[in-house]
Parts: sequence; structure tokens; C-alpha cells
Amino acid sequence: MKHRVLVLALLGAAFGAGCQTIKPAGVFVGPPSPQNFFSGEPVGYPFRRVALLPIFNEKYPTESVRVLDSAFNAELTKKSLFEVVPVSQASLEKLFGDRQLSSVENLPANLLEKLRERYGVDGILFTDITHYSPYRPISIGVRAKLIDATSGDIRWAFDYLFDSGNPGIAAGAKTYQAKLNQDNQPLPGDGGTVLISPTRFAKYVANQTYVSLTLK
Repeated sequence: MKHRVLVLALLGAAFGAGCQTIKPAGVFVGPPSPQNFFSGEPVGYPFRRVALLPIFNEKYPTESVRVLDSAFNAELTKKSLFEVVPVSQASLEKLFGDRQLSSVENLPANLLEKLRERYGVDGILFTDITHYSPYRPISIGVRAKLIDATSGDIRWAFDYLFDSGNPGIAAGAKTYQAKLNQDNQPLPGDGGTVLISPTRFAKYVANQTYVSLTLK
């Protein structure tokens, strides 16, 4: 219970008074700088392995969540900040009795200890899909939190709604697709451009979500 209270208190405080607005730097023309962004002070050591939990959602189709899981896994791995250890829904259910865990709900008291022991991780990354609309204009809301698997401290948190109806986001998504095509890395997906393909737009959203994730 002590661990449960600690983790909940820390996760709940990410966007409170201690948050700060930081303009993430990136290669692509992106959306307006998210206001709900938090980065903790460096604590003296880097993360070597991070457990990526399954995406949490309450009402969106399984296939859509599978696409999002794949996109966020791929984009986080491309950052090369640490080794990404994806935790499947089946594995999560075996360990904790739940197939998904939200960053803002009650968490198992032994979450940190079990994931450290099972996967040898330094950090745990939660990703919640707060909104998802696959129809034009496509929009995806993301809430993500990276916590220290030993102390429970929040190292990074992000909360933003990517709406392709926003001109800045639409421009950023098209620039992202053009850059990948130029590098001979065409976006996978269900056809069409990034603004009409939920799969392709999900890749852009995942890419932009992690632009601000930098651990020293």
C-alpha cells in the first residue's frame, strides 16, 4: 500500500504546480508547443532499459489500439535513448491481473518491484489514449508518463491532443511524411496521405510525442 500511495501521488502531481512549459526542439515542423509537458531534473544516471506498457484506452477498437501500440513502440525505439522492453497485455495480466494500466488510476502496490525483477528495467512508460477519432480531421489525444522504476519519481510527462484540423499540426504531419519519403522510408498504413490515414497519422503523433523526451 505504501508503494501504491507513493506512485499515485507522484503520477498525479506531474501536471500540477511543479510543471513547467518547455518548447521541445525537433527536426520537423510540428504542432504548437504543448503546454502540458513536464521534464524532471536529471538525477545523475541514465535509463538503460524501459518497460513500455500496453496503451491504455477505455472505448476505442482493439485494431486501432494495436496500430497505436505498434507506432509508439517503433518511434520510441528509434529515439535510441534506452532499450525499449515492450510489455504485452498477456504478460501484464499475468503479473497484475489487468491487461492495461492507466497512469491516472490506482496502480498495483508492487508494480515497480515486479517490473524491475521481471524485466530488469530502470523506467516504466505509461501511454494513455485520451481521445481517438479516425475520421477527418483525424485527432489523437496522448497522455504519457515515464517514471523511475526504483524511486517512483516522474522523469518525463506529456499530455496533448493532436488534431489534424489544426493548420500547424497538418503542416507538421505532411512535412514528416515528405521527410520519410525523401529518406526512402515511406510510411506504412492503409493508403492515402498522412492526413487521411489513421495509421500514418498515428506514426506522426508518436514521433512528435517523443520529441521532448530527452534523458541525460
